[in-house]
Amino acid sequence: MKNLVCICLVLIAGITSVQAQSSADTLQIRKACLDYVEGFFTQDSIRLKNAMHPELVKRIVGDRKADNKLFTIGVKELVSYLKPENKIKNNNPKEPFQAEIIIYDISMDIAIAKIATNKMPEFFDYVQLGKVKDEWKIINVLWALNK
Repeated sequence: MKNLVCICLVLIAGITSVQAQSSADTLQIRKACLDYVEGFFTQDSIRLKNAMHPELVKRIVGDRKADNKLFTIGVKELVSYLKPENKIKNNNPKEPFQAEIIIYDISMDIAIAKIATNKMPEFFDYVQLGKVKDEWKIINVLWALNK
């Protein structure tokens, strides 16, 4: 009986260690988040697309006092916003671009993080990522205004 318990514990420990995140996962998640936010700010569609899953959905809750309607866009709409006439105002032109990326959790092949930046301080994003074909991609974004 003791041998069976020991074998089970060894198997569980082996499975857990295989499925646990690595420092490489953390770096890849940070890169995806940075490519997403910096790609958007600099209007670099290649970086932006590389960070996103093709079926990404980005949402914001509308007027919270009224109907709580969700406003939703996808990859196509987000990338189409990258036009010279939509260039984002640089709120701090003398400062280099800085992003604060907080990874809250990595479990198996999914993760959740928060992204904020000094260049676009009026909003922040909560992002859900998934590991697809050994690459971390942003799948869902819920964003809000800093009011």
